[in-house]
Amino acid sequence: MKKLKFGFTGTSTKITTFSTMLGQWWYILFAALGSASVSIATSSISNYNWTNEYAKVGGLLTLVKFLSINPWSYLVAGISAIFYGGKGTFDDLDNLNTLNKLLEIENGNVSKLKQKIDSISEDSESLQEQLSERHTKLVITWLKSSYKQLNLNTYDRATIYYYIDEHFYLLARYSKNPEYDKVHRQKFTTKYGVISQAWQHKDCIDTTHCPEYSKDPQGYIDYMEKNYGYNKNKIEKLQMKSCEFVALSISASDTHIGVIVFESILGNRFKQQKIREINKYCKEYQSYMCDFIKDGIKLDKSAKVASSRTLNTDKDFLSQFTEEDR
Repeated sequence: MKKLKFGFTGTSTKITTFSTMLGQWWYILFAALGSASVSIATSSISNYNWTNEYAKVGGLLTLVKFLSINPWSYLVAGISAIFYGGKGTFDDLDNLNTLNKLLEIENGNVSKLKQKIDSISEDSESLQEQLSERHTKLVITWLKSSYKQLNLNTYDRATIYYYIDEHFYLLARYSKNPEYDKVHRQKFTTKYGVISQAWQHKDCIDTTHCPEYSKDPQGYIDYMEKNYGYNKNKIEKLQMKSCEFVALSISASDTHIGVIVFESILGNRFKQQKIREINKYCKEYQSYMCDFIKDGIKLDKSAKVASSRTLNTDKDFLSQFTEEDR
């Protein structure tokens, strides 16, 4: 197919642009031309002998010539053009005023709609936060039940973590000891620690070799550095310096999605019988823990989306957590 500038298949926009501009200035152009025509007519009408010129008309051509050079013709045409252009301009301005009023009304409606959307978003965010809090309480209630079932005490703690984008995030934690029950950080690395070992190898059971920190601080630090990759600074910052761990992976359809960790600051707490009880209990409630983790991730994600009314959603929802290690 040939490329043409003009015609029905032409690509040129110059004529279209020109016609658009001509249409917009149409009435103003008529008013201006009318004023010019009246000015020309009034400047020469006093010297024009209408009777003599009319007497020369003897046919169509002379009539056309008479009308074309007659200042009275210019005067009538100019007045008509001024009236046409003025009326059109007035109507055009009236239409613009009407459109402006309609736009103001629409803008007002948009503003009200935005306020409603903001209100709904705030309500949605609040609801998501409440749902997330209730879900966390539900998981903590289950941890309390497991705590009681397994006969754990104030020297112990149970925590569930879920895995997203190369990091673990704390879902829920419980201990009868309020100091160990506190949540100081929510994001944990997968590079080292008991959680990492359980994640990689399905479980991490360490109940015999790690010394108690209260009895042998340096031995504890050396052991944790050697076996779990912690440095001295991080070890000293740990709120709970546990020496016994039973950590088990939580799987859905043979895919690891989280880890549950039972730990104690006292030695000789998790004997073989206790370890078997923990394994059996977690196996029986594996589906519950999977649901806890899946729902927890959904609620956390929903809460993040609801709070992003500024459309700043480029970052993953988990970027709200502080980058800290266990």
